[in-house]
This record gives sequence, C-alpha cells and structure tokens, in this order.
Amino acid sequence: MKNNENIKIEDYVNLVKSIAGKYCKYGLPFEDLVQEGMIGLLEAKNRFKEDKNTAFTTYAYFWIKKKILEALSKETKTSLNSIELKEEILSDKQEPIIKDISIKKQKISIPNNFPQKEKEILDLYYNEHKTYNEIAEIISISREQVRQLMNKAIRRLKFIKS
Repeated sequence: MKNNENIKIEDYVNLVKSIAGKYCKYGLPFEDLVQEGMIGLLEAKNRFKEDKNTAFTTYAYFWIKKKILEALSKETKTSLNSIELKEEILSDKQEPIIKDISIKKQKISIPNNFPQKEKEILDLYYNEHKTYNEIAEIISISREQVRQLMNKAIRRLKFIKS
C-alpha cells in the first residue's frame, strides 16, 4: 500500500460508528462523535505505515478513539466553564452592570414617570439594599426578571441623563 492509496475511508465508516456509539452517553451527540471519529480515521490513513506489521483497523482504532476522546474532553471543559459562568450569574452578590459604584452608597431618587416595577426594583436595590433574590420574593417575579428589569431601568436612567 504505497502512500496508503488502497485504503478507502468508506470501508471503515462502520468502525467509526461502532466506536462513537460507545461514547454517546458522555455529552456529545452521536453525529458529532462520528464526525470526530472520521477526522481520526483520516489521520490514521495519512500516518499509517504498512511496514510496521499492524493491521490498519488496529491502527485506525487508536486514532478514531483519540479524536473522539479529545472532543469529549473539550466539551467537558466547555461545559464546566459554562457551569461556573451560570453559578456566577446566579450568585446573590452579583451587582448590575454599572460602572459608577458610588450610586450604590447614596440614596437615589427615581423619576415619577418610570414604570412602576422598574421604579420599585431600583428603590429596593439601591435605597433598601436588597439582593435580586430578595426583590424577586417581594415583587413575586423570578430573579431573572428582576435582573432584566434592573438592566432596563439602568439603561433608561442613562438615557435620561444624556
């Protein structure tokens, strides 16, 4: 098999699928695992040397599995990073995105023409120093809605000031 010309990728697709099937339950869809396995198969074809007395399937198995495990590893790291980000977002100590922290230390007056919920959230947060969770309980809305309304109110305040 000079230059691996006699190795036909399509003959080994079932091998890739069987290996990918073993890793379906670890977080990536089967199709993605097959795709990564096919990359491993191509790598095996490019690197295979017949004179090493190894069957191509044995050699390919290693590369297919390696690429699939690398993809799962990347997915796990990405998932863990997103979990950390989610935990950070859900943290009670998170402040709204605002550069001027001095506003937190002083009482603020909210214009009368503000929507009632936004006005109430700003008052509870800045004047009564409540957390997003506490505000959510008081107003009977979700913490996420509190965060969204808070950001909307801050944008509205910035618009009024400019």
